[in-house]
Amino acid sequence: MTLTEEVDDALSVTWSAHHAAQKRSKAFEVSIIALLPLLRDQAHSVATIKHVMDKVRDTVAFLNPGQTPVIGADQPLYALAKQIQWHWPEKYGEDKFVLMFGGLHIEMAAFSSIGSLLKGSGWTSALLTDAGVASSGTAESFLTASSVTRTRQAHQITAVSLYRLMKRAYTDYCNEAIENSNQVINFEDGCELRKLQSPQFQFWYLILSMELIILALIRSFREANFVLYKDALSELIPYFFANNNIHYARWLPIHLRDMSLEQHHPQVASKFHSGNFVVHKSCREFSALAIYQAHEQANAVIKGDGGAIGITEDPSALRRWMVAGPEVSHLVTEYEELSSAKDATRSTAHHERTTSA
Repeated sequence: MTLTEEVDDALSVTWSAHHAAQKRSKAFEVSIIALLPLLRDQAHSVATIKHVMDKVRDTVAFLNPGQTPVIGADQPLYALAKQIQWHWPEKYGEDKFVLMFGGLHIEMAAFSSIGSLLKGSGWTSALLTDAGVASSGTAESFLTASSVTRTRQAHQITAVSLYRLMKRAYTDYCNEAIENSNQVINFEDGCELRKLQSPQFQFWYLILSMELIILALIRSFREANFVLYKDALSELIPYFFANNNIHYARWLPIHLRDMSLEQHHPQVASKFHSGNFVVHKSCREFSALAIYQAHEQANAVIKGDGGAIGITEDPSALRRWMVAGPEVSHLVTEYEELSSAKDATRSTAHHERTTSA
């Protein structure tokens, strides 16, 4: 699509708007989000993680007796929590807690991993800067996924561009084969043959394949599709091994194994397959978030623009912030739900499907 074409308002141009228009998401309710009092201690310690697991278990037992606690964590904390499960199985074993790998961090690690492949390939200059997608400095930041949202958009554009180039090349091949009365092979076989003939084609085909897997992972979160989530993880893990991303290559297979919940946690498995392995902050379609990403957004509310910098040096101020912070977050959320200025919890259309002011 060129910049001069007129676009119909009903046409879903962006990736998110297109998938939201498919209406594949299951029926859901807006999630209840709350924060427990914050901890002053260092998170990366066995004592802190054990304390957190104890508090989460007690809280879940009080709110919903009989439910297995589900905890989300980023890679370092997930690794520590798994080791606690293995060392103290009688109290924190895998039959007593379900640990979720932070979905946002998987996405960031995947974009960083594909960025290491694209470094020096000309991607940032030819496909992004010269095409007017981003400035040179911003395009370079996509290699390390400094901004997840903008990096995701850049890879969406790249995937579309690569696929269109492949289809255009295949169309030219078909026309030439027909003119010369040669046999025409199908698109998939043509790609496999071209990969053997051209290292450059093989490289960009690899990039496109990895981009589509990452986008499938993101789509699994947005649509609350647990089967797609496990399938995307299983396809993404070999790329972490190939790109020497040691920590994710080591711990993601364990997380994928843990997601076979039918034997030890059938109730959790049923809920996850119903879409409850993600958080719905609004009624909008294609807008669900991974559990840990919802945690990060809740933390951002109480930290504000300045964060916790300076507060940690004053013990009394830190204690007040630790206790009052979650309540402030709760009040802000209630205000946004009731305020007529924000209709995110009432509108069901994805924001990229609505007309801009």
